[in-house]
Amino acid sequence: MWFIYISLCIGIGIGALNLVPKKIIKYNDHLSTISVFSLLFVMGISIGSNKKVINDLYRIGLSGLLYAFLSVLFSMLVVYILTGILFRGEKK
Repeated sequence: MWFIYISLCIGIGIGALNLVPKKIIKYNDHLSTISVFSLLFVMGISIGSNKKVINDLYRIGLSGLLYAFLSVLFSMLVVYILTGILFRGEKK
């Protein structure tokens, strides 16, 4: 877990010191999106290949689906609200 925090802090430091050329930063949004979709794809493969999870899908049922959907929905809502608050007045 510490590796995640250290990586984040190093990334913040590199960004704050402007050590990355603007040309690369321009592609950061696309790279982040591709990385998230790749991670979700690989996680889907892991879940799909786990026979225990597949066999227990009927038991997980609607409550599991609802829990997952609401988690994603509220995460997106919080990000949308915080983006509006933190980046108020900035132009993309």
